Amino acid sequence: MSDMFDTAHPLQLAAAGVIVLIGLGCCLAWLPAGRRDPTGPAARIFMTVGLVMSVLDFGGVGSVLGLSLTALGVLIAWEGQPAPEVPRPPRLGIVIAVVATALATAAMFEGWGPLGQLPAQVRAVATLAIATTGGLAALAVADRARVALREAVRRRFDAATTTD
Repeated sequence: MSDMFDTAHPLQLAAAGVIVLIGLGCCLAWLPAGRRDPTGPAARIFMTVGLVMSVLDFGGVGSVLGLSLTALGVLIAWEGQPAPEVPRPPRLGIVIAVVATALATAAMFEGWGPLGQLPAQVRAVATLAIATTGGLAALAVADRARVALREAVRRRFDAATTTD
């Protein structure tokens, strides 16, 4: 297992974590539009897995296969776009929460600024706590986007059926 993930490259692992959290958050946020966006989950999963493969095996075969899988996901997403009248979930909050989590985790892991004075064992435990808490916060933001989309879809399509 140690050959698969080189712990000497925490930046690659952090980037892969960011991609996974954004992909998972976007999948969660788009759930209410499932009937109107049938290809959405598959496209987002292909893009997420492909980008993670590309980041973790940068310059290797996994990178080539990952970029191919990402391109396939982008093509599926482009061709399977929901109709323009389908509301979109707010995704900016998901990206901001994930990036803030990644920066806080990297700051603790690397010991930036005054965090460098903490013992390595304390920083390791705090890094895990920050990453877990931030990941849960990012998923909470994605869940809030899901609720907002559910309400927007309900308002949009309930109003359309009552006026007919």
